[in-house]
Amino acid sequence: LPGVQLAQVRVIFNLPDHFGSYPHPLAYIKWFTALQQCDLVSSLYIITHSTRNHCCNVAVISIDHIICPCHLLVRCGREIGKDWTTDSVLEKATS
Repeated sequence: LPGVQLAQVRVIFNLPDHFGSYPHPLAYIKWFTALQQCDLVSSLYIITHSTRNHCCNVAVISIDHIICPCHLLVRCGREIGKDWTTDSVLEKATS
């Protein structure tokens, strides 16, 4: 899928009027790594959160750059943490 980048939308917002006029709301996102490696058993892409200078690679983009939603599955191994929630599982699960 050339040119497609996966991201996790954390929040969608509008800026106050004193910052200027924007035609679309903005989204604060966390980038994932590129779709390059597939799992041999499931044939699903293996991705992780992208980093830049050892920190999460994040951005603010216009929502008109978002093409479509996708479903992500966590590789959880033998145990699923009791503290995992729908909001935290992508950060807490390790591959």
